[in-house]
Amino acid sequence: MLSEQQITDFHTFGFLIIRQLFSPDELQTINAEFDFAMDTSYRHAPFDGTRRHWVTMVGPQTPFFASLLEDPRFCTVAEQLYGEDVIGAVSDANRYVRESNWHRDTGNRHQYGVKFAYYLQPVGAESGALRVVPGSHKHPISDNLAHYFSQSELGIQDVPAYVCESEPGDVVAFDLRCYHASWGGSKDRRMCTVVYYNNPKSPEEEDATRVQVGGFATSGTPASFNRPDDPFYDPHWIANSERSVKRQRWLDRMRELGCAI
Repeated sequence: MLSEQQITDFHTFGFLIIRQLFSPDELQTINAEFDFAMDTSYRHAPFDGTRRHWVTMVGPQTPFFASLLEDPRFCTVAEQLYGEDVIGAVSDANRYVRESNWHRDTGNRHQYGVKFAYYLQPVGAESGALRVVPGSHKHPISDNLAHYFSQSELGIQDVPAYVCESEPGDVVAFDLRCYHASWGGSKDRRMCTVVYYNNPKSPEEEDATRVQVGGFATSGTPASFNRPDDPFYDPHWIANSERSVKRQRWLDRMRELGCAI
C-alpha cells in the first residue's frame, strides 16, 4: 500500500521508486523463471547480445511472474493510483542490448496507466538505469516534449532527467505517459515489468485504449521479437482455470475494448 504522500508524489512527478519490494528468495525464483522462459522461448535464436529478447510471463511454467498481476504489492498500488477498476495488462521480461531512446509507453495522452519496472542487476546512470523526465505525464508538458524530442540533437544522457538507480529487489513505478529512456548498460540488461491500464471512462479514453490494445493478442508483437508463432497471452492465463474474479473482469473488459483474446 502507498501512503498519501507517495500517491501525491506519483501524480505530481509521474513516478515513484519502491525499495526492496522483493525478498532474496523471491529474486532467486524470478531469476530462475526468467532464464527458463528466455531459453525455451528462444530455442531457435539463442541470445547473442545483438537483438532484444522479450517474453510475456503469464503461463503455467512461470507461476511467480504470472502471479504478480494479482499480487497486492502491485495490484493494490495500481488501484490506489487509478481506481479499483484498473485493467491488468501484462507481466513480462526483457533482455535489452542497447540504450533506449526517449519515448512514452502510450501513443495518446488519453490512454494511460502504471508500469512497474524492476531490474535483475544493479543499474545506475552509466549502466542502463531508467531515466524519467519528472512531470512529463501531464498536458501540455508531454506534447511540448514530443515536439522537443523530434527536434533535439541532444544525447540521451544530456536531457535533464531523474536517474532511477536501483538494486535487485527495487521497483520503479511510472505513468505510461512519462517520457523515459536509459543510457549505457550491458548487452544483457535484464528488466521485467508489470503493467496496468486505466479503465477508460470517457469516449476519448476509450478510443485511445482501443488503439492500444487492438493488436495485443495477434502475432504482431511476438513476431516483432522473432517469435512469429507465439501468442501474446498464454492460453492458460486466458482460460482462467483458477476462476480469478479479478482476472476475468480484466479479460472481459479487454475483449470489450477490441483485444482479440
